[in-house]
Amino acid sequence: MSPLPVDLGEGIVLRRYEMRDLDALWGAIDEERSRLGEWMPFVEGVRTIEDERAWLESMTAGEAGLGGGGLWNGSEFLGGVGLMLGPFGIAGEIGYWIRAKHEGRGHITRACRALIDIGFEEVGLHRIEIRAGLENARSRAVPERLGFTYEGIEREGSRGSRGFYDLAVYSLLDREWRP
Repeated sequence: MSPLPVDLGEGIVLRRYEMRDLDALWGAIDEERSRLGEWMPFVEGVRTIEDERAWLESMTAGEAGLGGGGLWNGSEFLGGVGLMLGPFGIAGEIGYWIRAKHEGRGHITRACRALIDIGFEEVGLHRIEIRAGLENARSRAVPERLGFTYEGIEREGSRGSRGFYDLAVYSLLDREWRP
């Protein structure tokens, strides 16, 4: 059974995606396309609502783990946050994005905190990573705020609308999280 949904306070809920979310998800991605496309490689491959439908179907089929979750305030979609599990159940990676009008309110930090708790306490992970564009200050602030260790630069580790870019790599070990 999925540990989601999680109430993050202030009316914000982190929950698994459902097929009924298609229009809200597509609308947010299409509205934020130029801003998100700079940093998020998935945006290039999502050109139509049918592209988004195919992705959403893959995320909602069976128990997809913690990979696909959305932040919601009632019926309003704020952004996406997920914990992707590694192949051996040892490590996971958190990824996130939020609509511009919801930036700076702590929603992503609270969602990441919830996923870290789930990853370490319920899934039994040893290590959680966050990778953020080296020049994406807002995205990098999240792992720094949560006490992750900066490990270094993954050269040209991702690609956005402007081409390949370097990633700042952060990690947190289970013993470094709350006692």
